[in-house]
Amino acid sequence: MRSIKTTAIFLLFAAVFTACKKEPGEHPDPETPKPKMENLELGLGNAGIGVTGEDFHFEADLLAVEKLDKVEVKLIQKPGETYSKSWKHEILWTQYKGLKNTNVHKHFKIPADAAEGKYDLVTTVYDENGSKLEVKRDFEIYSRANLPVRPMFTGIYVHRNWTPFYDSHTDKEQYPVLRLKRGDTLQTQVNVSFVKGDGKLYVLLIKKPANYNPKTIEEVDLSKAIVYDVFDHKSETNVYDFSNSVFDFNTFMPVRFIPDLIIGAERDNNTAGGSLINGARAWQTGDYKLVIIYKNTTANKTIYKSVPFGIDY
Repeated sequence: MRSIKTTAIFLLFAAVFTACKKEPGEHPDPETPKPKMENLELGLGNAGIGVTGEDFHFEADLLAVEKLDKVEVKLIQKPGETYSKSWKHEILWTQYKGLKNTNVHKHFKIPADAAEGKYDLVTTVYDENGSKLEVKRDFEIYSRANLPVRPMFTGIYVHRNWTPFYDSHTDKEQYPVLRLKRGDTLQTQVNVSFVKGDGKLYVLLIKKPANYNPKTIEEVDLSKAIVYDVFDHKSETNVYDFSNSVFDFNTFMPVRFIPDLIIGAERDNNTAGGSLINGARAWQTGDYKLVIIYKNTTANKTIYKSVPFGIDY
């Protein structure tokens, strides 16, 4: 009798196993849908750099499958790297629970006792359906004194008649190509972060048909470009944020305003008094580009950006 029962149990188990086993070519069980994350930004200019004891910027757009549960951020030391000590950091945000979609924009301090070095910044988004999305990004932590010289544009803001039409941060590089008219005033603010020592900035207007595409200071030919602005810094002993708009936070007074350039002006902003805008540089209707070049001469590092626009003259 025992033998018959054992055989029956074995046959039942085999039947269940055979029924559950996937045949070749059959589709696997679908995965539980995961939440989505877009437009992740880590730190100033999305540089992925944090400074011990100082504010840090985190931003991302989240979309849940059902509803969001929680968001977790971890700073984890990388295998094979050398650190002054073992250190990690975790942050948990629960205030987004129950939302279908949201923009997470947070500022928090990098702990002063953080060990400098390279990290994985792991962001995990949990959904109420039980799934989770994990996104890993490279991240670096420095003390203020040890910040690297790594020039990068952390803000480019272009205005027509004091009304913004291009913002390299908020527009995510997606914007309509604007056309300026004769008599319009152009204003451009440029911020360059992680600079030190000596550096120089050029902001140029160049006609597209000129087929002139300078990407370094050495390639700048002022006979082919209208100078919107030229500005430099010298002998800066610490890594800092350079801008062609300077504000004194001690006196709360502006030190240097961004310049104006009227479309159709007789002279540009090349040094005091400017240079005549004539010949090959003369104003005309057509496609232009705003070319921005910065060189840190101390570190011999150059960065470049071009913003297209048009002029109806």
